[in-house]
Amino acid sequence: MAVAALAMAVAGTVYAQTGETPMSLEGARTVSAAEAKGLIEHGTAVFDVRKKASFVEGHMPKAKSIKKSDETEAFDPAALGGNKDAPLLIYGHGSDGWSAVDAVKTAISAEYKKVHWMRGGWVEWTKAGMPIEQ
Repeated sequence: MAVAALAMAVAGTVYAQTGETPMSLEGARTVSAAEAKGLIEHGTAVFDVRKKASFVEGHMPKAKSIKKSDETEAFDPAALGGNKDAPLLIYGHGSDGWSAVDAVKTAISAEYKKVHWMRGGWVEWTKAGMPIEQ
């Protein structure tokens, strides 16, 4: 019985990490590409959670690449900077980007107060014709 419950719990976790991400996350403000551009123009720190190769090919202006720890498979909140009152913007590949969800949840758990999440991520940014850096 315990093995079956564990298998169901693991299967549920895997299922929850596929497909579309939620429309919003409690504790974060979901923003569009246009809103993200405005945040960047006002000095908001930007964090890209895509694979390093994708980041090198192109990313949002002033973005910093962050990734999960190989040991813990979690994001280190220290990578987000020490000022928990400063706004930050997190994005991943697109609306199916669960790594961005994990990074946003890490920021919220670490008590960052102005967390912005661009759910549409890189896909929305480039479709909107926004500027990129390489």
